[in-house]
Amino acid sequence: MAHLLVVEEWLKDNTYDKECYSDISHLLTLKNEKGKTVAVVFPTLEEELTIGDTLKCITDQKLDGIIDELVVMDGGSKDNTKLICEQFESVKFYNQHDIIPDVAKNNGKGEALWKSLYVTKSDIIIYVDSDIKNFDERFVIGILAPLLINDDIKFSKGYYSRPFMPTEGVKTNEGGRVTELAARPLLNALYPELSGFIQPLGGEYGGYREVLENIEYTSGYGIEVQSLIEIYTKFGLNSIAQVNLIERQHRHQPINSLSKMSFAIQQTILKKHIGQPLNSTIMIKNINKENSEYVKSRSAGQVHCNCNGSSMNNENFRVATIQENILPCMSEIKERNQNELQLVL
Repeated sequence: MAHLLVVEEWLKDNTYDKECYSDISHLLTLKNEKGKTVAVVFPTLEEELTIGDTLKCITDQKLDGIIDELVVMDGGSKDNTKLICEQFESVKFYNQHDIIPDVAKNNGKGEALWKSLYVTKSDIIIYVDSDIKNFDERFVIGILAPLLINDDIKFSKGYYSRPFMPTEGVKTNEGGRVTELAARPLLNALYPELSGFIQPLGGEYGGYREVLENIEYTSGYGIEVQSLIEIYTKFGLNSIAQVNLIERQHRHQPINSLSKMSFAIQQTILKKHIGQPLNSTIMIKNINKENSEYVKSRSAGQVHCNCNGSSMNNENFRVATIQENILPCMSEIKERNQNELQLVL
């Protein structure tokens, strides 16, 4: 029970409300005074319904001076995501499979975020999911604010209400199913000091390069819990803040896609705790869902995160392999490449 006192104190001191980012001009002043640069990275995988509006908002003059680099790191979209991104001159678009493929060439969000460290230069890197339907600048400046306001904060994570909106006109408070049913119970059991995070799987977070380049990432959906555990272990709980971003609306994934996500997240937490290999195949329900305004069902080739799997000799199930691969600290990769360059020269 001693951890409860630690968590309560952390919640009091390290939870920031929306007032902390209400004055953009003040944040810009702090940024300039501290001499910091900021990169914003959007990982994408078939997000044609939302990425255009998101980039339109983020390139608005309101954020002039706040963002120094704007990057989209794509995981191999089969829709119009790339074409939409190419309409924005200030956006650098990358296919994650083209970046240091000799080091890692996985499918997965975690690898996309990790590789963004290789192609950006800024002091602060902010990650924002690209499927947000109610996106505005708070998803960037909200994450940035604690990093500028408090010199002790090295990593900032967003929280919000997350309504479940399965159809037109239906809105409940039951969003975040994987968080509440898969991640939160395991974090409470194995890493109780991380139990105060309201949205531990939230995709809006960021930190200083010297921190992010010195933690191990994981290749897939386990990246959110991986980063929390790594930073908590290496830099301490008080180096992390969470900030109120009010509400996040997005399309929801089919239940068997969420089974894969839950499996990846639980693999990550358990491997960090027990340090042993785990089974990487999962049997999922034999259910298919069509992509729509309310359901995000990815294309057939995206086996690591869609609702498909290989057939079995049973009509109730399909089977898929979900492998969370650990990616080394980016500082090690850069040091190795620099040493190899010096040898050539």
